[in-house]
Amino acid sequence: MKKLVIVALVCLQSFYGISQNTNPCSTDQQLEESLKQDPELKLEQDKATLIGAATPDLRKKGTVRYIPVVFHVIHKYGFENITQGQLNDALRVMNEDFRKLAGTNGGSSTDPLATDMEYEFRLAQFDANGQLTNGVNRIYNLGTDDASDAQKSLSVWNSKKYFNIWVVNTIKNNTGQTGSIVLGYAQFPFQINSQGSTDGVMARADQMGAIDAADGSQAGRTLTHESGHWVGLYHPFQGGCVGGSASNCTTQGDQVCDTPPVSTATTGCPSSRNSCTNDVPNLPDLIKNYMDYADGTCMNMYTPGQKSRADQMMAAYRSEIYSSANLSAAGLNTNGSYRTLTASTTKAPYSFSFSTPSLSGTGWTLENYMSPGDSGWHVNTSVGAGGNGCLSANNLNNSRNNVRNAFVSPSIDISVLNQPSLNFYLAYAKRISVSGDRIKVYISNSHGRSETLVRTILSTEMETGALSTSPFVPTSSEWKRFTIDLSPYKSYTNCKIRIELQSLRGNNIYFDEFSISEPTGISERLKQEMNFNLFPNPSKDLTQISFTNPTAQEITIDIIDLQGKKLKEIGNGEFAAGSHELKFGVKELNSGIYLIEVKTESGVFVHKLWVE
Repeated sequence: MKKLVIVALVCLQSFYGISQNTNPCSTDQQLEESLKQDPELKLEQDKATLIGAATPDLRKKGTVRYIPVVFHVIHKYGFENITQGQLNDALRVMNEDFRKLAGTNGGSSTDPLATDMEYEFRLAQFDANGQLTNGVNRIYNLGTDDASDAQKSLSVWNSKKYFNIWVVNTIKNNTGQTGSIVLGYAQFPFQINSQGSTDGVMARADQMGAIDAADGSQAGRTLTHESGHWVGLYHPFQGGCVGGSASNCTTQGDQVCDTPPVSTATTGCPSSRNSCTNDVPNLPDLIKNYMDYADGTCMNMYTPGQKSRADQMMAAYRSEIYSSANLSAAGLNTNGSYRTLTASTTKAPYSFSFSTPSLSGTGWTLENYMSPGDSGWHVNTSVGAGGNGCLSANNLNNSRNNVRNAFVSPSIDISVLNQPSLNFYLAYAKRISVSGDRIKVYISNSHGRSETLVRTILSTEMETGALSTSPFVPTSSEWKRFTIDLSPYKSYTNCKIRIELQSLRGNNIYFDEFSISEPTGISERLKQEMNFNLFPNPSKDLTQISFTNPTAQEITIDIIDLQGKKLKEIGNGEFAAGSHELKFGVKELNSGIYLIEVKTESGVFVHKLWVE
């Protein structure tokens, strides 16, 4: 409730955990500039006031409005190019807050006014052209620093059909006060007709969600606050101590009658505050309201009046975005679930060897989040595990830790296999003994919109070359095969595999011979279940076996010749559940082919060993 002032594109700022400077947000300056360019916008703002003051057409309880969302991540190959997981977490927080979900900040509110807004936000499954999307666009542009509306033109979808959220590194400070840090801003619904190309929310990458690179002090609620403006809500301190009576609460202040007027923005999380005493009745401030400036960890409520106002603003200006037709076009059902995708025409078994000068037309894509050029993943036509090509990353050139770069397979229907198995080869060397690089293998059945981490391969496990500060280039014997059981995901008809390298001071890395197939025979399945590996292979001297024992059991491991004669015992006894490594020498063996025979309580399998 407070006198309506020229406010729209709202930002949270420096009085948050990033800074203690309690400056006004840049909203006034943003809208004032818009009004200079389009004076008729003030008429639309006044019209919105009348719409909000009208008797509400209340929605039936349980009628949820679903909103398709697209994130535009503007980056300079830095940590602002945040993960899909962090963006998903940003939506998690926002949905928990808007729905007052049990077990969350909102769900734990004991304030009788705390209400379920009945809005939910979903990443779009289809773009405006009907193409599959993970709901994220990534754009390289130095404007990610000191960003403003100018950067929105780099990537924007029809704002009447999608909720655009631009993610940047920092936002331009136009408050006129030195040291003010802007965390985000939004446009109100009444601006969409004249400013559709900039409609949505812009927020800093460190305000997205509460994981990875997020600023934990705000618990992801900067986006909740800004999205509150996007659905039509003002600050509770709008205009100060005005709009505090039944006669003016719908036309002054925040134009909501059940939010007491607030003289100035709240900071921190005070136990109580009553900054205005002229309202009737005189009520304390709603410190924890999402539209004030309390700490994100403190915020926990919207009110019924705010819900009513949002409903009227959305119905008047944004009704198309949650219409059945638009939801269907974005890949959503009317109940908020995702439409079932047609099964991929690419069927397993599937293999790809990367012996190609380009990935164009193959369905494979590179996602080098933090490393442009060859320091990220790229096609390498010089070496390969089975041919004359592979994917490689010149990891030695990465001067920063925790650099993330990835590549993604095409969609593959693996439901045709009874026991799908992922296989590939890696070659890698450390730069220093403590190099901590790792490969993370993710699987998705939703074009990457959501995914599951199925395996993390640490540097010690994937190391195939000697420690070196010179660029590592593998020989034919410096490749290691990895196998991952995909049986838990065998219903996936649009399986995408994403391989992500997390760089931590290592040397170069190489990837080749990708395949998804079905192991043949019981022995092959047993070998796969144990993640059995032998390296180096071929070997001249010291060789290492690695495997994961699913349960404690007796295991015997021997070297036998091709006639089945036992030549050497490598291991014999009770092996605990978990990972194991056994090293052995082969100098006493003549060059040729031998077999590693593994006898377990579940069965027997063999693995070829080449001795040079």
